[in-house]
Amino acid sequence: MGNISFEEMLETLEKMPGRSIKLNETQRKVIEHDKGPLRIIAGPGSGKTEVLILRCLKLLLVDEVNPKSIIVTTFTEKAAKNLQDRLTNYKFYIAQEHPDVANLDLFQLRCGTLHSLCNDIMVEYGYPGYKDYRPIDDMEQLMFIFFHSNLAEGPSKLSIGVKKLWEHFEYVWASGWRGALYSKKGWQPTRWMRAQAAQTLFNRITEDMLTIDSMKRAGKNIEELAFAYEAYEKALDEYYRVDFAHMQKKFLSFLESPLGKHFLDGNGTKENPGINYVLVDEYQDTNPIQEEIYLKLADVRDHNIAVVGDDDQALYRFRGATVESMINFNNVCKSRWKCEVVDIPMVDNYRSHPEIVDWVNDYIDSFAVMKKPGARVGDKPRLTWNSKVKGDWPAMAVFTSSRKKNLGVLMADTVRGLLDEDIISDPSDCVLLMRSTRETSTWSKHFVDALRDQGIPVYNPRSRQYLEQEEIQLLLGALLEILDPEPEYNFLSGKTTEVIESWREVYRSSKKQFKELSKYVTESQKYIHGFKRDYLGTSLQEIVYHIISFEPFRTWLEDPERTVRIGEFTRLLEAFCATPIPGYPGLSRGTLQISKSKPGELNWMWKTTFYASFMSLILDTGLNDPEEEDIIAPKGFMPVMTIHQSKGLEFPFVFVNHLEETWSPELQHMLEDEFMKYRRSSVKLASGEDRAKQDLIRFFYVAFSRARYALVILCEEDKMKPGEGKGATLGLGGRDLVWLKERVELVEE
Repeated sequence: MGNISFEEMLETLEKMPGRSIKLNETQRKVIEHDKGPLRIIAGPGSGKTEVLILRCLKLLLVDEVNPKSIIVTTFTEKAAKNLQDRLTNYKFYIAQEHPDVANLDLFQLRCGTLHSLCNDIMVEYGYPGYKDYRPIDDMEQLMFIFFHSNLAEGPSKLSIGVKKLWEHFEYVWASGWRGALYSKKGWQPTRWMRAQAAQTLFNRITEDMLTIDSMKRAGKNIEELAFAYEAYEKALDEYYRVDFAHMQKKFLSFLESPLGKHFLDGNGTKENPGINYVLVDEYQDTNPIQEEIYLKLADVRDHNIAVVGDDDQALYRFRGATVESMINFNNVCKSRWKCEVVDIPMVDNYRSHPEIVDWVNDYIDSFAVMKKPGARVGDKPRLTWNSKVKGDWPAMAVFTSSRKKNLGVLMADTVRGLLDEDIISDPSDCVLLMRSTRETSTWSKHFVDALRDQGIPVYNPRSRQYLEQEEIQLLLGALLEILDPEPEYNFLSGKTTEVIESWREVYRSSKKQFKELSKYVTESQKYIHGFKRDYLGTSLQEIVYHIISFEPFRTWLEDPERTVRIGEFTRLLEAFCATPIPGYPGLSRGTLQISKSKPGELNWMWKTTFYASFMSLILDTGLNDPEEEDIIAPKGFMPVMTIHQSKGLEFPFVFVNHLEETWSPELQHMLEDEFMKYRRSSVKLASGEDRAKQDLIRFFYVAFSRARYALVILCEEDKMKPGEGKGATLGLGGRDLVWLKERVELVEE
């Protein structure tokens, strides 16, 4: 591979059709940074992804660093793919002027999510502690806990100690709306509630690197939890399964082993150069075990670790992330390596109208709690406007009304006006952001109803309406007619029975129209009825694949949205079938058992287990529509998104609702406080109330900073109360701007 200069690389890329790279002084500092720890505080719209890509290219093409010695971690698989694709495109273009660059094999670059990198590296090096392990995703982990943890056993099997544990951790299982209802009514949590709560606790123990011995010494409920966690770990090892948190724990053990040291140090060869550079994106969403992994990777040589992120955009404390990793990065590096950290703030905003930039600056600065020591990166400068978006229109507005329904009408009228006046070309140029997009009166119902009344289609994959789609209801109805043609529901609740019967009715009402499907269901029932041996020669998965081979599924599978939904169902079913059966590791849950007492029927225990586990799971969790990773919002639709979904995205027009949120400590803050004393290292955190306030402020900061041309806040008048900073809830009450149907002229130079 030939060497080119940094200037040659940039000059070539500046000729790339459809784009222009003109780096500012700050961006150049990031890309040209030489050695040692680097913290890049990248504000919204500051071009951090482009800078990360160019830093990678500079290391590879200019400095001729072996790609296998560079680790680049990103937060999602989609982000990793985007980074790889852009690196490939840039390299290909540069190679047209500098042919020697074509020899660079970018597939040798260690780029991906931390989970994927941990898995790939341990497999590559044949780490004995990871041999033959099967990674399981969050849903598979939940199913594994349901069947293999004593914390999720049926009510009759729960020990007194476990019952007391769940009384103590009521705030965990009662954190969702359904759990809160059970808590209010004085009902015991369901098995799935306990399984989900146990999943939260187990992941927190692993990711926070809690010491099990100190938990055991705590006695009572914490001791009970420690023993349950050890039993869960033992079950994972027994069945060679590894969840994402334990994959990181195993990778940390790998790094501390002789084999891991060989990986880190290398042997001077091209095939094993060791690790020279670590680049971490979205560092504000790092949890303690990930932080330790990144630091361990950078322990060698010159500690060339560059972390990129923005503490003001930290969103994932509820998943165990600690924004304090970003805020305290300098102190950690000084303590660990006795070296200085180079700090580079990227504050030029290339996204938004200047009025929006001023608004988000004033917003984040207006809260006293954000000025407390440790709340933000020290001496953090304000964002500066550097966008091509400018013009004399009201780019910041607040819509108010006494009723949420009226707010929905105001928003829909505005979107319709933008379309009719040709200010925007497509509804996907707008977005509505909320904490939850459930189509209920509390959340998005009034807004999506108003949009549909205006003839504007809505894209809302997180509305928890997956089970209401006709292809899923027909699939479930046909499947249940085969498995259980004469059902007895005496072990299910009335509401569950009602829903399941409605699925069967969807199938029954379709029998005359779809005769091939009906014939298959009837023949399958007869086949099962005439079977005499213990196990059928077919599986649950095979039945589903047969069902979707008939009409109307053949036609539906030509529709991308329906295809994704059906694919998600088969994925869930595969996860259920792959969950090992205690005592029978080689037997699949998808293997259909015949009753010994009632030949011709499926085994009663198999059926009840199927209903009580798989069927109750999909009913209890209220599944979202699966999302296409490459689709932000389909053309012709206005997206309704959670604020978490919007992270990293931008839209010309952004509407934000539900700012009346309170900032009392939530589940994640209470768990941090409870488990702090069991952490390996002492971490100083603000009070639970202060962390709750700061997290909520950051939450809406992310929403506000998505907008390019206009930001519209939707507030009910009775919830605009005097408060901190600029006035009302989250500092909004002092602004009384109104922007309804006035035409907006967009100017982009």
